[in-house]
Amino acid sequence: MSDAFEAGLAALRADRSRGASALARFALGVLADAARETPARDPAELRARLADCADRLARARPSMAPIANLVAAWSGRLAALPAAELGPFRRAAARVAEDLAEESRRAVGAAAAHAAVRIGPGATILCHSLSSTLLAVFDRLAGRRVRLIQTESRPLYEGRAAARHAAGLGLDVVLISDAQVGLAAAEADLALVGADALMPDGAVVNKAGTLPLALAARAAGIPFQVCCERFKVRPAAWGPVALEAMDPAELGTPDLGPVTVRNVYFDLTPADLVAAWITEAGFSETPPKL
Repeated sequence: MSDAFEAGLAALRADRSRGASALARFALGVLADAARETPARDPAELRARLADCADRLARARPSMAPIANLVAAWSGRLAALPAAELGPFRRAAARVAEDLAEESRRAVGAAAAHAAVRIGPGATILCHSLSSTLLAVFDRLAGRRVRLIQTESRPLYEGRAAARHAAGLGLDVVLISDAQVGLAAAEADLALVGADALMPDGAVVNKAGTLPLALAARAAGIPFQVCCERFKVRPAAWGPVALEAMDPAELGTPDLGPVTVRNVYFDLTPADLVAAWITEAGFSETPPKL
């Protein structure tokens, strides 16, 4: 494959600052560029090379369902494209990727709108990690006198970026360490998170620390809700989810001799801890379907 594709694939694997939806759209952008630029003598050869690109991108981040789902959707539409001439086929393949990225953006916006409408003025929400969907929710809460309690979200502290974004919108923001969620839940009206994936039964794959947040919400008697697009639902055929582990050095732990340092990035929150799933289709007390 081209150097540009390999660089895009490496960037997808290495990215720690963007959520699953944003990375899925990034992957579609890599596919659009590959459709335009991958050397090929005819549409059949290009189709085969693009299929290989899609397969590698779909497997790059196994904890993040929308990447594989949107890439699979692109592959399905690619198979239906007429392939009489190379130039038009290139343009059509790129346009399919761009159209799917726009579908994802619209779905995120719709999910955020459904979540925001249920959060009343003066409410306190407790959030974890950095999610493009939650940032869209914050955008819609501007001017409503909403209070946000946001975790730092170790190890890379992406929660600080979420807190800064919300504060810039005029929300009253409190930033806490991840270990304070038990205390913070007692002050909140609801806990709200995004998701990197939803299992078929509605269980939530998200940044590590989400499960403790959900347990704290249950103990405090507040609802734990998940807001995301339906592209994040994992088909049952995929089987168990792989929870990605990253470089232990990100934890900043000093040398402790024989001690093993582990940096698992995602955890799995059971569906019975989820009070509601909010997607582009609306608010539901039952798990969404893809």
